[in-house]
Formats: sequence, structure tokens, C-alpha cells
Amino acid sequence: MTRLPRSAAVLGGGALGSVLVPALLAARIPVALAWDRARKPSPWSPDLHRVRHAELVLIAVTDSAVAEVCRLAAHSVGPGQIVAHCAGALDLEPLASARRRGAQIGSLHPLRAVPRGSGPAVLRGASAGIAADGLEAHQRLASVARALGMSPIEVRGSRPLYHAAAMLAAGASVALFARAVDAFREATSVPEEVARKALLPLAVGALRGLELQRPEQVLTGPIPRGDAGTIAAHRAALPRDLLPLYDELLRAALRLTPSTAIERVLRTRPLAASPAPGPAFRSSPRRRPRPSAGHPSASSRSPAPRDRPPSPPPRARAPRRKP
Repeated sequence: MTRLPRSAAVLGGGALGSVLVPALLAARIPVALAWDRARKPSPWSPDLHRVRHAELVLIAVTDSAVAEVCRLAAHSVGPGQIVAHCAGALDLEPLASARRRGAQIGSLHPLRAVPRGSGPAVLRGASAGIAADGLEAHQRLASVARALGMSPIEVRGSRPLYHAAAMLAAGASVALFARAVDAFREATSVPEEVARKALLPLAVGALRGLELQRPEQVLTGPIPRGDAGTIAAHRAALPRDLLPLYDELLRAALRLTPSTAIERVLRTRPLAASPAPGPAFRSSPRRRPRPSAGHPSASSRSPAPRDRPPSPPPRARAPRRKP
């Protein structure tokens, strides 16, 4: 079994860095340095030179800052140390300055959304993307991931593609849910919080089903039923700016459960949606203003006489003949 690092440093005091420090301590990995640019209270320190005391250095800053922070720390790292970033979309090139100093380099990326203020338990049960420039560093990073409660997965292919998949599963799902809330509010006129609470069990229930079943087995609604009529009604009712997103999701769902009838609907232009009622919308016809006393109402007046040609004069009767 690969041993855990004797000590670690966390560079970056954002949401992930603030979780890594207590998570490492809970895993019985001493934290020699918790560093952040801003002057933060203990345990955070601005003294980057103390990174030399850490066997494992985790860089938990934004992607664009990884190379710069690594260059700043490289003056104090060397052989026997592992420098790893926690960015999902980056390869190992931003860590080249640490490699030139003799350190091993790698990446440990938690596949977990970590909102600011999360506790260390947020990492447990997640997977972690692992990459390294050598077998020893890879095994050591995998052992750290397991100690933090995560399952290590080796990332060999495209890092941007790997990270795009992670974003589609997390951030894009949140964005899609927000658009669903918008449509629900337009249909019901309820407040945002009410709409969110109404739709959340649907979203959570669908995702929870994926724990045990494949996507095509979890998919529900009119698509697996092949209900083309309902799909056509949806497309007619949706706001114009939401229709392309709905259609693209339909195509993705049809890859799971094909339906010729729904594919035909997708090839047609949707019927124009009826306009949403505005503030002045009335359910009954607008009443006409009451007429003034000197002006009779239209209902009490006879239609205005049309211009007619003058009637011909009556013809004189012919005198009666005497018998």
C-alpha cells in the first residue's frame, strides 16, 4: 500500500482550498502551510517559503493563476516533493517550473461542486481525476484521494474534454434548471422560490435514479412514450429563446429512446405560441364608456338611415269607366 505524504501544503484560500485544509487534517496528513495571497486569519499564512516543508503541494487557485503560483513556489520546492494542481481543464504544463526544480508534478481534481463555505465532508463519495508525470507520483496522489474519501480515476485523454463533461453534469444542469424555473413561473405566475421548490424533487429524483440505472432506463415523460402530440404542444408553448435548447435536449433524449414520430415533429416549425397575457389582460370584453345624457347609446339608437334616392311621385289613378 502506498504511504500517505508526511505533510502537505495548500496554496489558495478559495472554496476548494478552504475545504482541503480540514480534509487533509481529518485524514491525518499534517498541513505545513496554508497559503493565500490575501492576509487571512490563522491557519492561513502569506509566507510561501514554508512550502519547502511540505512533501505534497496542492495548488488550489483559479486555472489562470496556476502557472504563476507555481513559479512563485518553485523557488522553495525540489526533489522528493510532489506539486499538483486541482484544476480540471489544465494539463501538467503550467507546473513546468516545479519540474525544472526536480519536483514530481501531477493533478488531483475533485469531481465535486464545492460551494464556498462547504465542510470537508463535501469531498466524500466523489471521484477525483488523477494525472502525474510518473508512476510514483500517480500512486501517491491516488492514495491521497482515497484518504479524503474520493475514488481516483486516471485521466489520460483530453483534459478540456474531461472538464467539459464535468461542467455539463454540474454547472450546465444548474443552468438548465434555472431555465425550467423561468418557464414554470411564466406558466403559473408563482414566485421564484415556490417554482424552485416545486421542480427540485423532479430534478433530484431523476438524477438519483442514475445511481442504480442507466440513463435510458431512468428517462421519463413524453419522450420514452413517443408522445409526439405533447412534444408539439410543448414546442408551441415555449418562449422563442428557449426553443433551441429544448430541441437540442430532445435530440439528446432521442439518442437514448428513439421515436420516429417525435423526430418528425422536430423537423417541423412549431405553431406560434399564444401571447402571454399582459398587465391589461381581461377575461371579459372591455365595457364601453357610458354615453352622456345628450348622446344616446349605440344600443338605443336606430341605425343611421342610409342615403336613398328620392321616391318617385305617386301616379294619379285613371278615372273609372261608367258601365
